[in-house]
Amino acid sequence: MLARLGQREWALIAIALTLVVALLWYFLLIVPLRQETETVRQEIERLIPERNRGRQAQRALPELRAAIAELQAERQAFLRALPKEERLAQVLNEILTEALRSGVTVRSFTRSPTSAPVPEVRAVNLALSLEAPFPETYAYLKRLEGLSRFSSLSGLNLSVQGQDPNPLLSTSLTLTLYMLAKDLGQPEGATQTQGAPSPPAAQGGGR
Repeated sequence: MLARLGQREWALIAIALTLVVALLWYFLLIVPLRQETETVRQEIERLIPERNRGRQAQRALPELRAAIAELQAERQAFLRALPKEERLAQVLNEILTEALRSGVTVRSFTRSPTSAPVPEVRAVNLALSLEAPFPETYAYLKRLEGLSRFSSLSGLNLSVQGQDPNPLLSTSLTLTLYMLAKDLGQPEGATQTQGAPSPPAAQGGGR
């Protein structure tokens, strides 16, 4: 049968076989290769921003290390400067002295321990109850803020008494005292300083 095929038929068979081989080569080799190339291209596009961020972070690394070292040095300096005890009597004396100077009456105060922001530091809350007109109260609060770099004010609450043009204000606030933790600044068996008994209320200066 093949012997009876003419030159034209053989040419058509060769063309058909060539087309089949070309299609197989395209679908089995070219298409997967294109898909893989597209996948690699997308992966490269995804990784380029990460590479750029990595290079920026690498360039900023020396500054970051210097900033961390500076913060650690400041932290250690702060811890070294922290008092190793509450010095409650000294603080109360300053509070009452400033109250007399400002014309504010300290009605009561209570002491209670509280949590500190870092483990090397412990804190004590001193809740104060005050009474005075607004100008005297404001001046006293400004003086309390400047008492010590190792204290902070929080929980400020004001309420008006009466309807006078310059009425009395009842003020409650919390003064937090910070000090070095006992296991760092004191012997393990040392006891924590306790608050002294409340002295008589300090009356404000003449108004």
